[in-house]
Amino acid sequence: MADNLDLSTGAAFDAQTLAGTAPAYEADAAAVDYDLVFVADPRLEGGTSTALAEEIAAASQVGLRLGLLMVRGSLLGRASRWMHPGLQALVDAGAVAIVDPALPARTRLAVVHHPTIFALPPRRMVRVAAGRTVLVLHHPRLDRAGAVQYDLAAVAETCGRAFGCDVEIAPVSTIVRRSLPATLPDGVSVLAEDWYNVFERSGWKQRGSDPPRYPVRIGRHARPDPRKWPDTREEALAVYSPDPEFCTVSILGGGAFLGELYGELPENWRILPFAFDGVDAFLAGLDFFVYFHGSAWSEAFGRVVVEAMAAGVPVILPAYLHDSFGDAALYCAPDGVQELVEQLVEQQSRYYLQVRRGHAFVARHSHRSFVERLGRLIDPRPAPTRARAVAGPRPAPRRGKSILFVSTNGIGLGHLTRQMAIADRLPDGVGAIFATMSYAMKIAADAGYPTHFISYHRHYGADPKRWNRALREELFDLIAFTRPEAIAYDGSYLFAGLLDAIAEFPATPSFWIRRPMWRDSHAVGLAGAETFDHVVEPGELADRFDAGPTKPLQQFAYLTAPVLHLDPAQRLGRDAARRALELPEDACVVALQLGSGRNFDMRPIRDGVIAFARRRKLIVLEFASPIRDEFAAREPAADNHRIVECFPTFLYSQAFDFAVAAAGYNTFHENVFGAVPTIFVPNEAAEMDIQLNRARFADIFGYGCLLRRDHERSGLTELLDRMLDPSERAEIARRCRRLSYRNGAADIARLMAQSTCYLRTDLPFVQAAAG
Repeated sequence: MADNLDLSTGAAFDAQTLAGTAPAYEADAAAVDYDLVFVADPRLEGGTSTALAEEIAAASQVGLRLGLLMVRGSLLGRASRWMHPGLQALVDAGAVAIVDPALPARTRLAVVHHPTIFALPPRRMVRVAAGRTVLVLHHPRLDRAGAVQYDLAAVAETCGRAFGCDVEIAPVSTIVRRSLPATLPDGVSVLAEDWYNVFERSGWKQRGSDPPRYPVRIGRHARPDPRKWPDTREEALAVYSPDPEFCTVSILGGGAFLGELYGELPENWRILPFAFDGVDAFLAGLDFFVYFHGSAWSEAFGRVVVEAMAAGVPVILPAYLHDSFGDAALYCAPDGVQELVEQLVEQQSRYYLQVRRGHAFVARHSHRSFVERLGRLIDPRPAPTRARAVAGPRPAPRRGKSILFVSTNGIGLGHLTRQMAIADRLPDGVGAIFATMSYAMKIAADAGYPTHFISYHRHYGADPKRWNRALREELFDLIAFTRPEAIAYDGSYLFAGLLDAIAEFPATPSFWIRRPMWRDSHAVGLAGAETFDHVVEPGELADRFDAGPTKPLQQFAYLTAPVLHLDPAQRLGRDAARRALELPEDACVVALQLGSGRNFDMRPIRDGVIAFARRRKLIVLEFASPIRDEFAAREPAADNHRIVECFPTFLYSQAFDFAVAAAGYNTFHENVFGAVPTIFVPNEAAEMDIQLNRARFADIFGYGCLLRRDHERSGLTELLDRMLDPSERAEIARRCRRLSYRNGAADIARLMAQSTCYLRTDLPFVQAAAG
């Protein structure tokens, strides 16, 4: 903590330097002291989170000890959203430490961003004691139609009780201030100054100096919300002209809802999805920023407006926003936009005057102005009691924090292995417990994880309904005993017993890791998905070939890069792998990775490969599945045939010259990203994912070859001959190495770890009482 606060100056924020000097979290600190704790729902994707990111960047310039208390509010419902990327970057850089609400902490100032995050009471005690609490109102209490948007008295009372002090309200603009009631609740006061957004123009792309010409470039940027658009088609076309000779209209934050609102859209409208990155480049490519919305909507401040000013683009707005922007913007009715644009095109001096006025407005809302504001709010004296202060880029877990990973049985190792990939990447202080129906549970136990086996009803012929009741009781007892901070399920069917057990603990964050490439016939397995707080879909290289029932649901899920247990760089080198497997250095080795064969007989392919290898004097290295049907050791079929049982197979994959493998999720992505030339033989059993599409993707784009057991078995020899050609193998490997690689397991692990540090206010108290 900064003992003597001098907030008058500050060097430019340097995330890279800061990341290199930030100390790590410690889980056993008795308490953590902060100068300033921001309290916010970091999943909000609009101006609230962007404004918060700017404030954190500004405050970090002067050495303040900053914390972020994350709140999962009710505004977003059950939407699956990542942390705002600007905030995540600051957390990763060490500019702000994530505050665990279960650990004691003290702060001189708590700044609560957006009243709706405390519309409902928190599910646990907030152990952050604040010397002063400011509630920033990012939205008017009343909309323009007079409808109440939030209960200010209830929100202020919750904040005051949570942080143990009176609450000071900070409207973000005059518009918000005017929506306040004449009489404030007890213990609540209003700051004299507005909590306006802050901006930093340095590095912000600028519009060129050329004057606007027809067709002028009109644009807007806003969240894809119908309320942020004019009420009628006529009004929208008056604002955003359909005349291609007059203008082009670029819309950053459009979507299908525009067609639902207005019908067929003009050809001169260019619709782009909402984005966090590249906004300055988009704005710098405009001549005019024009923003009009529905009659009931009230823009509290309009951060995107100031971003346009920062890019040197004149802004045209509804008249009521004059209170917020003064002469920095221009104002008119919807049917006056075209005339105003024409005037500015003709009067270039007026156009550039508006550019200068916009730049001046931005300068008055700089990082320095925010630091000066903090200087008026934060007590410069040190806290009366000092405990060890620790900070860093990761969540500060309390000792014993754990995540319970539950997985179904499966035919292969995919469900369990994906969970191990995530568990291996959890931050220090967050452990993993496994509960699995897989006979391969030993691989998790051997990795050092506490592992509990759950019998699947098909294992012993149990009645499914009775088994689900038993499953509910078994999982309930396991959750109640281990008390995990999160529950993660990986499986392609949602069992009633699983859902019932999770529903008994509604305040415990829950995740469904839902592998893609489903068959249409499996859609019944999606029932009950709403039980989970988060649905995570591991990335699929062949995503374009996925037309299954989960495809339209991707918009409601966290989408990640493909998940691998090991990164390609973690593998043993060729020489080390061959020594470990006792393989000759000069031999040509083909790996057989055909899976357990429990539901799709791969013996014809296996026998064909072994026979071919015998003729060509190759070594066949067959990896036996730990969950194959027979437990007795298999005998090699020939002198050149070796059977190995080891995990993880990918660790040794650089020992192979090529492979013949099933196209399950894990093996497919390992072999492609590992640049292992592979003949993919899809398991086409009815209960499996659509492995055929994965293998087709590899075959079409040169990342491997496709061989179907029943349709193309006669082509096995031809494909094996191709794989003996070094140039063929080199070309497949070259194409694979061109793929951009990122392991989604790290992102999922971070998401899960952060979820354990959220303060939940998204559950009605009566509904959450059981948990």
